[in-house]
Amino acid sequence: GNSVPKVDTKKGKKIFNSLSRASEKGLIRAMHDCSEGGIGVALAEMAFAGGFGVEVFLGEVPFNSSRFKVQSSRRNDTIFFSESNTRFIVEVKKKNQKAFENIMKDIPFGLIGCVSGKKDFKVYGLDGRVVVDSDIDELKEAWQRPLRQI
Repeated sequence: GNSVPKVDTKKGKKIFNSLSRASEKGLIRAMHDCSEGGIGVALAEMAFAGGFGVEVFLGEVPFNSSRFKVQSSRRNDTIFFSESNTRFIVEVKKKNQKAFENIMKDIPFGLIGCVSGKKDFKVYGLDGRVVVDSDIDELKEAWQRPLRQI
């Protein structure tokens, strides 16, 4: 949308400090930034690395419409691909969820999905319908194939 994210340094520091505390306590299983390619790329790279599938609900993603010039920016593609500094996908075991949420209580966050034992990369759009349904191995191959041809 031609809208470059602006970094809020005070909020960013709070986010980094909170994530550091959660990490020190062993509450974070995996984490990836959303700076290059947004949530979509971060989730895909995490799935590729772990070999697990994901199920994600875009309607659960925290969204601040004031970041965007157009209020109608609350669209599947905007939420899925918007790049943001100081925004992360964090995997937390169910048993650590409450402790993690307590540490993050002053930070906007949302439970947007879960890891799956299946190899599916499944994303539900704002209307609850499936907008992405693919096999992570096929996605990974599509991502790596051009790199092997160089």
